[in-house]
Formats: sequence, structure tokens, C-alpha cells
Amino acid sequence: MITGLRLIAALKVAKGMLLTGIALGLFHAINHDLGETMRKAAVHLRIDPENRIFRVALERATNIPPKTLRTFGLISLLYAAELYVEGVGLWLNQAWAKYLVVVATAIFVPEEVRGCLQHFTGERAGLLAVNVAMLIYVIWVLWHPKRRRPGPA
Repeated sequence: MITGLRLIAALKVAKGMLLTGIALGLFHAINHDLGETMRKAAVHLRIDPENRIFRVALERATNIPPKTLRTFGLISLLYAAELYVEGVGLWLNQAWAKYLVVVATAIFVPEEVRGCLQHFTGERAGLLAVNVAMLIYVIWVLWHPKRRRPGPA
């Protein structure tokens, strides 16, 4: 059981690191020209800057106010912190962390189902399947704790 929980813990910490990176990128974008940053990224990724889709994305990105970037950065950091707490708690096999994972994962499942039903993609279905499997596994671990055999008296 510990191996499964540690795998979930590692996934939680990895997601937290990804969100921390996103938050830092959003904070960095507050003081920089977002349009120019996107143009440089497009050149680096060999995307045609005259591409219609890129131009629409560039137009929308340049209209994002700094306050919105800051807000999304803070939300990303808070969610990352919650993921770190879940991950470390699971790694240490703490009961409170298992309950936290159940609540935090179960909250998002209905939204993921709705998203899958409205705009089905393989990625969405895969993400939903992984989250539901994680949820079921942690619930199973909580309801079926490993029974300890009494030692020699």
C-alpha cells in the first residue's frame, strides 16, 4: 500500500512543481512585455508569428491586465502549496493526508466529468480516469487498513 501512496505523493509534488513554475511565469509576465515574450517563444519554437491562431492568442495575451496575472499567480501558488502538503503527507503515510487527498480530488471530479461530456478528448478522459483511480485507491486504503498481527507476547 505504501508504494501506491508514494506514487500518488510523487505525482502530487510534480503537479505542485508545475504549478509553481506557472505561477513564477505569471509573476514574471507582470513586469515584462507579454507580447514580446510570446513572439520570442514563437521564434524559438519555430511557430510562424503571422499564423492566425498565434495572432489571436497574442492579441488576447497583450490585453491581460497585470492584476489578473497576479491573481492567477497567487491562485497557482496556493494550489501548489496544497499539492505539496498532500504529497508530503502521503509520502509520510499520514491519515490526515489521505482524507485531504480524497476531499481535494473528489471536489474536481464532477467538473472533469462535465468537461469530458462537453468537449471530449482522449487527454481529458485519461486525466479523469487517473484521478478517479487515485480517488478509489486512497479510499480503499482508508477503509482497508493493513491489519497488524500481534507480536509474540
